[in-house]
Amino acid sequence: MIALLSRRITALTVGLALLLIAGVSVGQRPPPVLPDDEVLTPGRPATTAEAEAPGSLAPSDVQAQPDAEDETGGVARITWLAPTAEPPPDQELKGYRLYRATGDGEFVGLLEPVTQPDTIEEPGQEPCLGTKVSDLWTWHRYRFKVAALYGPKDDPAEVEAKEGSRPWYMQGQPESEELGQWESAVLVTEELSESASEALQTRADWYRSERTNVLVGMLVFSLVVVWFIRHARSGKEIYIRPIAGIEAMDEAIGRATEMGKPILYVSGLAGLGDISTITAMTILGRVARRTAEYETPLLVPCVDPLVMLAAREIVREAYVDAGKADAYREQDIFFVTDRQFAYVAGVDGIMLREQPAANLYMGYFYAEALVLAETGSVTGAIQIAGTDADTQIPFFVTSCDYTLMGEELYAATAYLAREPMLLAQLKAQDMGKAALALLFGVSMVAASAAAFLTAASNTEAAAMITAALDLFRPQ
Repeated sequence: MIALLSRRITALTVGLALLLIAGVSVGQRPPPVLPDDEVLTPGRPATTAEAEAPGSLAPSDVQAQPDAEDETGGVARITWLAPTAEPPPDQELKGYRLYRATGDGEFVGLLEPVTQPDTIEEPGQEPCLGTKVSDLWTWHRYRFKVAALYGPKDDPAEVEAKEGSRPWYMQGQPESEELGQWESAVLVTEELSESASEALQTRADWYRSERTNVLVGMLVFSLVVVWFIRHARSGKEIYIRPIAGIEAMDEAIGRATEMGKPILYVSGLAGLGDISTITAMTILGRVARRTAEYETPLLVPCVDPLVMLAAREIVREAYVDAGKADAYREQDIFFVTDRQFAYVAGVDGIMLREQPAANLYMGYFYAEALVLAETGSVTGAIQIAGTDADTQIPFFVTSCDYTLMGEELYAATAYLAREPMLLAQLKAQDMGKAALALLFGVSMVAASAAAFLTAASNTEAAAMITAALDLFRPQ
């Protein structure tokens, strides 16, 4: 009895369920059949594509990608979709402004507006606008937004500036002092994109193919240096043209010894980290070794305490190497002051009081060069100068007996030491300069020939010559 009742209840339940399902199916409406130009928006009735939801005045779908043609990592291509809504009747789209944020920082608008963005069309994708940003730091993360600039139609897009015409946009009503050198500006309102681009990580290529010619040149130069080093170590003499200023140092030291007067050595006004000061210290060691042999007093006034300590150690070692450690006088190498013209006044006073027979100026000098050299000339001392300060070379040339100009100051180290390593490097540099001079001459002739061939309508030969010249052009 219970089993029969249970079966009837089950059958009744199944029947009610079937009736409910059938009722729901009958009550539902079939889905609408949409024409080809209509779309179905979830939660909204079907509308045509032209009658879609109202568009936006701001750009959309901002994307940032590394520039495929750039190997430095400092250039990115920014793309975006143009606004889909029409501006008010009295307004028009003037251009776009990019906003950039570093990492998770705030967005900052870039100064220059984009008035003529590139139109990018790729198969299967909607046409978009784009431009390049070329002032990025390598190995940084950037995010970008784009703002559309709208302004009155009666305002010109090009504004007249005091130094030429240039598009310039400002938001709001600027004051006259805010315009700076610009006489006028196009006043616009900005519609900033809601979403930013995904973070762009800038990276530089490990190898820049555009600089392959530089790599080849470095390898060739290195081979020349190695060859000259082996040549010098084999005992063969390497010829280096004589430098009058360096050869005259022995003459100046000999003259001071004969007259019983000291030698004044000035190492410039630069610090110990300057290459010219380091070279001056190397030359000082050579001079100190000769003065130690002749027991000639050597005065070294310094403008930097660190230079003074280095000079004391160099001169002391030179006297020890010459076997005249007892003749070394530490007080002859002293600090004057770190003020430019106070130092010059002190050195000039030493010249007038001590009357040195020779004055040596080696290092980097400023406006004090002529003051020092003229005072030394008044005392009748033989003067030898060496500097890589191109602005002071003319004053030394006119006031001194000998002058080491530019790279001659650096060559003095190898010239005096006569070490194979230094001589080989110096000779390789001379060969490299000669090769560059020859390359410049050949390039000028080839460029002139390409221009004449182009004028004669022989474009193929001109293109071949230009392609050959591009191989040697540094990027």
